[in-house]
Amino acid sequence: MKEKKGNDVKLYNVLFPFWMLMLFPILWIIILPGNFIIDSLVLLILMKALGTENKKGFYKKHIIKIFCFGMLSDMIGAGYMLLMMLGFELGRMGDELYLTGPALVISALLIFVFNYFITFKGSDLKTRRIASLTFAIATAPYTFLVPSSWLYG
Repeated sequence: MKEKKGNDVKLYNVLFPFWMLMLFPILWIIILPGNFIIDSLVLLILMKALGTENKKGFYKKHIIKIFCFGMLSDMIGAGYMLLMMLGFELGRMGDELYLTGPALVISALLIFVFNYFITFKGSDLKTRRIASLTFAIATAPYTFLVPSSWLYG
C-alpha cells in the first residue's frame, strides 16, 4: 500500500458534469442542447400555465437569456465548489453535502436573480416572480448532488 505524501489534491473528483466537460469536451455537444431543451420545456409549460397570449414572441424574446444565465449560474456554482476544494482544501467534490448543497443554492439563487432582474424585466410583477422562481427550482444544477465517488468507486 502506498503512503500519501503531503497534501495531494486530486482533481479527478471535481464535480459532475463540469469536470466531465473538461475531460471529454465532446460532451458539450450533448450538454448544451440538453440544457436548451430543458429550458425550452420549462418555458413552454410556464407559458401555458400563465396563459401567455403571444407564446411564440415571448419564447423568442426570453429563451436565449434564460439559457445563457442558467449556464452562467451553473458555472458560478461549480466555481464555488472548485474554490472550496483548491483554495480551502475542503473535501472531495460531489461527495460532501456541505459543499454541493451551497453550490446548488448559489446557482439556483443566481438563476432567480438573473431572470428576475434581467430576463423578465419587462414583464408584469406576477410573471417575473413566478417565472424566475420556476426556473430557479426546475433548472437548478441538481447534478451537483451526484457523488463523484459513484463514478470512481
